[in-house]
Amino acid sequence: MQRPDNIKLPNLSLLDKLVATATLLVAAALFMGSWAEVLRVVYGPDSSVGLLGERLAALYQSDRWAFEALFGVHAITLVALVVATYRLFRLTSFNRRFRKIFYLGSGLLAVLDLSAWFFAPRCGTSNEYVGALGIAAAVPLVFLALVPLFEMWVYKRWRSLDGKPKRVVIVGGGFAGLYAALGLNRKLGYSHDLEITLIDRRNYFLFPPLLPSAAAGTIETRQVSYPFRRIFETTNVAFRKMSVTAVDPTARIVRGVVEISEDPVTHELIGKEAEYPYDYLVFAPGSANQTFGTKGAEQYAFFMRELNDAVRLRNQVISCFERAAVITEREAQRELLTFVVVGAGPTGIETATEIFDLIEHVLQRRYPEVDRSLAEVCVVQSGKQVLPGWDEGIVKMTEAQLKRMGLKVLLGGRVTEVGPNFVSIGEQRISTRTVVWAAGVKPSGLALRSGLPLDSAGRVQVEQDCRAKGFPEVFVLGDVACFVDPRTGKELPPLGQVAFQQGAHTGRNLARLLSGRSTKPFRYFNFGGLVSVGEHFAAVNLLGVRISGVLGWFIWRTLYLSKLVGLSNKIRVVLDWTLDLLVERSISQIRDQDYVKDGQ
Repeated sequence: MQRPDNIKLPNLSLLDKLVATATLLVAAALFMGSWAEVLRVVYGPDSSVGLLGERLAALYQSDRWAFEALFGVHAITLVALVVATYRLFRLTSFNRRFRKIFYLGSGLLAVLDLSAWFFAPRCGTSNEYVGALGIAAAVPLVFLALVPLFEMWVYKRWRSLDGKPKRVVIVGGGFAGLYAALGLNRKLGYSHDLEITLIDRRNYFLFPPLLPSAAAGTIETRQVSYPFRRIFETTNVAFRKMSVTAVDPTARIVRGVVEISEDPVTHELIGKEAEYPYDYLVFAPGSANQTFGTKGAEQYAFFMRELNDAVRLRNQVISCFERAAVITEREAQRELLTFVVVGAGPTGIETATEIFDLIEHVLQRRYPEVDRSLAEVCVVQSGKQVLPGWDEGIVKMTEAQLKRMGLKVLLGGRVTEVGPNFVSIGEQRISTRTVVWAAGVKPSGLALRSGLPLDSAGRVQVEQDCRAKGFPEVFVLGDVACFVDPRTGKELPPLGQVAFQQGAHTGRNLARLLSGRSTKPFRYFNFGGLVSVGEHFAAVNLLGVRISGVLGWFIWRTLYLSKLVGLSNKIRVVLDWTLDLLVERSISQIRDQDYVKDGQ
């Protein structure tokens, strides 16, 4: 397998390191020495930074040849310093954005430094400020030149205990898999003796908590995803886009199909089978929609798990208003404008309230032909409360806000059937064209083809350090793991905060195993819960502190923003949220299917 080439600098040979270090140090010494020579020759020890411009001017007037010679040495060493640093920075683990900022900054500093030498003798009484500007530019320039030296020498490369390269394969690029990969890379990833490969069927990391916002158009769909190759560009992690079909823990092999292209006529995937042997496996394929065998749910319901799900739901809501605007039958309009969300967990609540806000603040204004009283959003929950299992205070805050908003909440009723234009809840039948299923998840079906020990629910049984029972080289994380918390005796729920805590802990445990040390047990820390309940309102339980309203909404956005991957995505999401406060969001439909051939 071709290895990523992003860790050159820490792995240079000793000779290359010594040559690069000598070049940088000599250039930096001569560069700063030329400034020191101005102080020593002209005024001796009684000099100050503020009068450096005057020193340059005095030297220029008294001995122009000496000044020009000193200026030449200074300019040459400055160029040597910048070029040497540039060549080394290309080999560092800093990402492209940081390197671009460095290149721009170092160029600007070099121009300022040379300008101080050039203009100081010609600036009259103001030359003292020019000299100070020169020193202000010179000091950070030398500091930046020392940054590659730190990365070159401080990192201690990991060595395999038996002299053989080790291969770590991570199946699944969700919270658990991503944090495990980044955590292991942070500890040991600068070594060429270690191969880290993350495999996922998507080529991007998806941030599911913001899918409801993307479905309602609060943020753009691309903001909830980030390409794996961008995430891993400065790491020793290789990404492979592949649909894993099976895991053989006895032979220590991951098998799958590499997707290459799609046939333009049959739309069948053209790919090839591939195998990835491993020494250690992180198994975190995630979960799938749980419909509990409900008739028609898979065929007619909308879901909220993939990026395309958000696009489809948004198109559906807008399409229902478009159709309702051109028909006159009142009951047919009511059917189109009734939106039912099954499941009152955080995903269900946030999806229902986002749909409600889209209707209330945007669509009803743009479709005056539609009677406002016909639009209704309904949440269905089989239990006796919304947010089952959550803190009682948060539940009460959420229920009160749902009532203020006017959403219809049906508790204690189980959905028995979903049809093309109805949903049955026990004996009750609601006419609707839009049913969103958010009633739970089940472990990924890949667990059944993993050869690992499963419980009755299809989740892999694990030890306290997250390793599969009977397979000490396999870590199982996230929604597919049956982890029993020793403090409560209960299984950990399939939540994002469980996944990323397990991922980070597993990264550290892998580093310990690869260094010949024993693993540490995983301890889950419950930070609390948070759920958005409509515009400018969220209910938050953070470390036992309950907050609701605008403050809770601000905390909700801040915490989600902190977990979002990619600086560019964070900036874009902040801009989208800000624009949503000032301007009306778009109601243009984004087609998720092929255009019909007649041009419509």
